[in-house]
Amino acid sequence: MGTMETDTTSETRIRARDSATRLLSRLTAGVAFGAIAAVGVAGAASAFTIPGTTSESSGATASTSTSTGSTSTGGLQSSSGSVSSSSGSGVAVSGGS
Repeated sequence: MGTMETDTTSETRIRARDSATRLLSRLTAGVAFGAIAAVGVAGAASAFTIPGTTSESSGATASTSTSTGSTSTGGLQSSSGSVSSSSGSGVAVSGGS
């Protein structure tokens, strides 16, 4: 093998390596862009399909009148029970009736 053949083979390998590196870089950027776009689409889809949410304000307000001493909480009832804690085993209680 002569010097000229070795140089040609080396140049061919270098060009092939550079081409493969560029291709891999483009693929990586494309996959990253696609992943970000997919997260955005999934977020938008879930935001539109979550039940129980509205885009309007609820209108529930709380007001206090100091001259008569009455309080309006917009239809909400205040809690009359007491809250206590213990260091025993964990018990979850839910419900308010």
